[in-house]
Amino acid sequence: PQIISEEPAQVLSVPRRDVPVPCSRPASDGDLLEIAYEGRIAETGALFDGMDLAKRQGDSTLQFVLGKQPVGQFPPAWDVALVGMCVGERRTIDVPPVLGYGAKGLPKRGVPPNARLQYDVQLIAINANTAP
Repeated sequence: PQIISEEPAQVLSVPRRDVPVPCSRPASDGDLLEIAYEGRIAETGALFDGMDLAKRQGDSTLQFVLGKQPVGQFPPAWDVALVGMCVGERRTIDVPPVLGYGAKGLPKRGVPPNARLQYDVQLIAINANTAP
């Protein structure tokens, strides 16, 4: 018998856009990345995170160490989706709930339980180097 699941597929999708040529230094685990980004709830398009919100605190970009972020700071999908990214590149990250905020959601930001997330991310610098 065939088992049919009504659960949506838990698949991470990472289309690459605006990839610079050449890309002399792709991002890897342990790199300090400087990014600009926007996070939306896929089902509604509602903005829940991003630079518009960060600008309220006076930040124009965000920095973090790839693969070494504190648990819960960003969705686990970022540690996979940003590997190999080049300075100047943009990626759209379609994050399934299992690699996002899961069954708990992120109530303080308005992310409901089991929400698919979409991030638009642009890499500004790797280890303070802005050369592609």
